Amino acid sequence: MGTELQTLNDELDNMVAAFDTNDVETLMKASGQASEGGDTPKMGLPRLTINYDTETDDGLPLKRGAWRIWNGNAPVYADAVNIRPLMRTYEWSLWDAEERKFAAKSVQKPSMSGEFPDSVGGNKCGRLSRQEEEGLSSDDPRLLLSKSVACNQVIYGILDAPSATLADGTPSPIEGMAFVAYFKRSGFMPVRDFIENNLTRKKILMQKAVVEMSTEKHKKGSVLYWTPKLSLVKEVSITDEDKELMKKFAETVRGHNESVMGEFKQATKASVSNDDLDLSSRLAG
Repeated sequence: MGTELQTLNDELDNMVAAFDTNDVETLMKASGQASEGGDTPKMGLPRLTINYDTETDDGLPLKRGAWRIWNGNAPVYADAVNIRPLMRTYEWSLWDAEERKFAAKSVQKPSMSGEFPDSVGGNKCGRLSRQEEEGLSSDDPRLLLSKSVACNQVIYGILDAPSATLADGTPSPIEGMAFVAYFKRSGFMPVRDFIENNLTRKKILMQKAVVEMSTEKHKKGSVLYWTPKLSLVKEVSITDEDKELMKKFAETVRGHNESVMGEFKQATKASVSNDDLDLSSRLAG
């Protein structure tokens, strides 16, 4: 466990150091912009999400498909927001719909390669490789579990929402707010493709990119859903304030990873203890 956690911390430290010294090439690699092979977080960051509610608890109507974020006092909504991504990580998670909570979460890393120790003592919360999935029958519990696991692309950055309003329509603009957003399933590829095609391939550092995000409506059968739609607005300079915020984001990820690795260690110990108990029972019999 110690080696895994130290490696994760080293990756974060390298990213922050590259950002602090304006080492663009190293930063793009550390941030996951280099081509591979060629809820509210614990620290309390406001979470940017797409709204699917039709009304508030008080009965005020809400627009589905709008962006929603907590402004410190109440949720606000906007058709479009501007973001500047300072850090991107990946995380695997398994949601328990019945309990309405996460059954498992993995560590966060700047790239999708390698192992992702998780809170239940496994890797990637049970997600299997495509080859492993193809070797299982359609009703195999391991396959069903694997299909339920999601890969989250986690963006930490700065948000402006000049057109944001409260649920009752009262203007409540946001400027320069630190935020986090999780993009998974249908929202995963639009964000990843934009960063790859519109930033990385054009040698644009994502930390300098002001990106407008609206949403796009889709219909699959009777199901309506929305995905992020991104476009580059402009490039800006990196400030000392950005560098300090980057360090805070790294601390947030580090805290998350230390928590997950602690749970990983406990789950692994429990598994070993159960195996020993089972072996003892068999020998006694």
